[in-house]
Amino acid sequence: MAMPGAKFDTVRRQTVRNLRIREDTAKYLINLDLNSAHYDPKTRSMRENPHADRTREHDFQGDNFQRHSGDTRTMAEKQLFAWQASERGVDVNLTADPTKAELMHRQHADKKTTLESSMREGVISKYGGEEHLKAPERELLLAASDHYVEYSRTGKVIKGQEKAVPKSKYLEDVHPANHTAVWGSYWEKGRWGYQCCYQLVKGSYCTGEA
Repeated sequence: MAMPGAKFDTVRRQTVRNLRIREDTAKYLINLDLNSAHYDPKTRSMRENPHADRTREHDFQGDNFQRHSGDTRTMAEKQLFAWQASERGVDVNLTADPTKAELMHRQHADKKTTLESSMREGVISKYGGEEHLKAPERELLLAASDHYVEYSRTGKVIKGQEKAVPKSKYLEDVHPANHTAVWGSYWEKGRWGYQCCYQLVKGSYCTGEA
């Protein structure tokens, strides 16, 4: 039985499978612009999209779009699996026995997923680090917001955001040794000290007002 759209020549014994239906518009007539997608008359193929600027669902979007849409990628994965399995000595053929190939491909995918999950759990149970596998929130990951900010050529904020307060490179509001005030908050006879205990030695322990 001949395949739909195939024409078999009994004299030359050649099969042509790329004949188009005569009611359909020829690919080279979709866009008459000279800078449009290239049409190959030998293979009757137009790989690129002839209307890349205005694409609708019912428009022809190129042969490459048809190759990567629908179940094309799934069939390619199954065919690759059948070839690799046949090289390893497994009797499987996607064309001759598609049901067997489909069942074996599903079993292989399930076993692969189970093996990967078990290996992952084993590594986590031995070394830990499960908290690092969790992805942060989308707002933090992409760092995107709707706030409008306008910058100048030098990088300064012109509009849309308040000016940030410059911070010192030194640590701020750090109170070591039980002090409640920072070093330099007290001054006596030309020496700096702590306001909380009036100590004039920087590394001293705070004793309070006493």
